[in-house]
Amino acid sequence: MRCLIVDDEEMSRANLERLCSKVEGVEVVAICEDGMQAIAELEKNQVDLLFLDIEMPDLTGMEMVKSLDNLPQIIFTTNRADFALEAFEYDVTDYVTKPIMLPRLIKAVNKAKGRLKSKVIPTEEKDMFIRSNGKLVKLKYEEILFIETMDDYLVFHTEAGARHIIHSSLKKMDEKLQGMNFLKVHRSFIINLKKISSIEDTHVLIEKKVIPVSRAHRSILLEKVNLL
Repeated sequence: MRCLIVDDEEMSRANLERLCSKVEGVEVVAICEDGMQAIAELEKNQVDLLFLDIEMPDLTGMEMVKSLDNLPQIIFTTNRADFALEAFEYDVTDYVTKPIMLPRLIKAVNKAKGRLKSKVIPTEEKDMFIRSNGKLVKLKYEEILFIETMDDYLVFHTEAGARHIIHSSLKKMDEKLQGMNFLKVHRSFIINLKKISSIEDTHVLIEKKVIPVSRAHRSILLEKVNLL
């Protein structure tokens, strides 16, 4: 589970990072001092869980949750207990008051893991319709080799050699494909994991196409491949 820590207090950040290192299956991918840094990291990294302080300058944790769509699982970490009722109105995963202790953190993380499993797309979903060239086209997931960005559009490359172009973002498509055999491996590419021919340090090969893999996504790719 890839996590992001957001807290304006240095001691709190250090303590939470130390505790996370003791929880199996938790990887801290970035640590931020404020909400604006966190938003930038969320654009760059695939994150499953956000440890989010509430009282921060400029952009509070609560304001961040209110202003963004498609956030990862949220665990609020705060000195205040009186924000709890408002926090749960936004369907956050948990609300942990400081000082945070390891048993309480483990309980919160396990709750997040349970919620993530419940959001996996059912395996019986085999296809989707996309609007391409003015018509709706039925596209089977198993036929997709990879998806790449082209300005404000996405290009779907299929086994049959077809290219379907739609107006959308890679971020939205990545969210739709969560829990399936697809993975964003670069800011410009999502790949079908079952179509990989080989993996090198900086790229994968799908049929004859060399697709770059960013450093931030390489470890996730290797984990996913091992599970297939």
